[in-house]
Amino acid sequence: MNAAQVHLLTVHIPIIGCWGLSILFILAHYFRDDRLFKISCWLLLSILLLATIAYFSGPPAYDLLKDHYQVEKETVEFHALLARSCLLGMVVLAMIVGNALIQGFQGEKIPGWQRWVILVSTILLSISWAAAAHWGGMIRHPEIRFTVSNVVETPVVQETMNESALFNDLSPNPFIRIDFQ
Repeated sequence: MNAAQVHLLTVHIPIIGCWGLSILFILAHYFRDDRLFKISCWLLLSILLLATIAYFSGPPAYDLLKDHYQVEKETVEFHALLARSCLLGMVVLAMIVGNALIQGFQGEKIPGWQRWVILVSTILLSISWAAAAHWGGMIRHPEIRFTVSNVVETPVVQETMNESALFNDLSPNPFIRIDFQ
């Protein structure tokens, strides 16, 4: 299995996983379920491990791609910047989650503000991972890029040989049509 395959295999897990964790944290908050909250925290730490593998398999995957395909370096660099930001954000969130788990192990109550920070941060990370995934998809799928089409439609016009057609061909303004009847 090469680096590109490892990258593609592991990169989807943090993207989908963060959206799933957001739902689990919302449910844990709504039902005030400490057990679901702790399970979600452990899942977040597991997803962080897979996100780390995905991040560090990115540069070797790029090396494989650039040798065989034409890829835009700017797109790859921006994707890498977004992925790095997401990974670092997830590391910071993991420290907050780890603190919450330690508080739980020691029998302390996890403060409400800390639960809110974890919930909101997970939702923001989900959005950030989706943006990084979109830019990663643009590396090999140019059809999803943000481009403006320069296609100009030309209307099909049937002309008949009469006086008005001859006169309209000589008209300086193509939008003015003069009919002789």
